Amino acid sequence: MKKLFTLFAAMVTVVALNAQNPDVEVVGFFDGQTPITELTIGLDEDLAPMTIFSIHGSAIPAADTLVFAITIEGQVVNGAMMLGSQTTSIQLDNYYQFSLVDQSQNPQPFVSASFMEENGLTGTFEMCVTSYIFGTAVDSDPSNDQKCLSVTRGATGISEAENEVNVYPNPATTVINIDNAEGAQVSVFDINGRMISNIESASANQTIDASNFAKGMYIVRIANGNNVITKKVSVVR
Repeated sequence: MKKLFTLFAAMVTVVALNAQNPDVEVVGFFDGQTPITELTIGLDEDLAPMTIFSIHGSAIPAADTLVFAITIEGQVVNGAMMLGSQTTSIQLDNYYQFSLVDQSQNPQPFVSASFMEENGLTGTFEMCVTSYIFGTAVDSDPSNDQKCLSVTRGATGISEAENEVNVYPNPATTVINIDNAEGAQVSVFDINGRMISNIESASANQTIDASNFAKGMYIVRIANGNNVITKKVSVVR
């Protein structure tokens, strides 16, 4: 009986400790509002998919830092999304989205086209995002700390479609022009994944009013059937 009580007490202690620690869940990758497990990009595109995470259980202590590390084929990429003191303002059991872009100075993707070119990343490879808590707290459920995405870079057929669609000027000031996207759905997202503009069926020479856009980087998504192209456009003032 004493052994049984000791075991029960130990189990209660473990449960209590876990209840006091946050659970950071990497929910997955998204294209707009659609979850994705694979992504096709052209040779000139950066790799910055929208990632969603959530925190459960309890808040991360103010002194701790939440970090998202990025790995490709098991190798750590230099760069991560560090939330730091922002974690104190994150509400529990809500979903939060971020793109893999360094916001410290000029927005730059952690996995740029030049980085992939320099490291010979073509064809299909795996990219993973893993969450870590640096500080006093311990993640209560490490099993949901990582999600991976199958990336195909430089796929046959995509370069021709990209060359046909022209998004300009870049950088833009008040107007974004899109040529050769007739009938396609054209959506503009900011770097946090919020849809800023959406056109269900574009004209052959479509224009988007960017006069009210805040300065920064935007993703223009052109979807026509199964063919989806994304372009980066910076807005300056």
